[in-house]
Amino acid sequence: MEEVLDNDMSVTKTNAPVIDKSKGVFRFSKLTKDELATKVETFLKKKGYKIEEGTVFDAKYGKGSRVGRILLGAFIKRFAWKVTVESDGEYSKLTFYKEASGVVGGVIGVSQVNKEFNAIIGSLGNFHAGQESN
Repeated sequence: MEEVLDNDMSVTKTNAPVIDKSKGVFRFSKLTKDELATKVETFLKKKGYKIEEGTVFDAKYGKGSRVGRILLGAFIKRFAWKVTVESDGEYSKLTFYKEASGVVGGVIGVSQVNKEFNAIIGSLGNFHAGQESN
């Protein structure tokens, strides 16, 4: 699988993932918008996330306490992601953004958020590769 790194996140002619340090864009040719949204929701729920705002097509998923993170910093884990699923011509497009940077938790908090983001992006990349190779 060829990965395209593109700082301005412009649309490419391929359906390879486009990933930078704050978001990942995955285009699926073999899943409908509804199927993709359901699979992403199920995946994130298994990881302990819940929809805090929006719908499965345009949601903020979160895990952990916002107030606890503010009061106790890195001692309380808090992760929040913005997820959109939309139709993009012949593709279903999943965009996964960092909603919170972890700065409130200091250097440790930023590290925690980056580690979780990279783990989720890695899982989504593997899922994408598996779906598109079939």
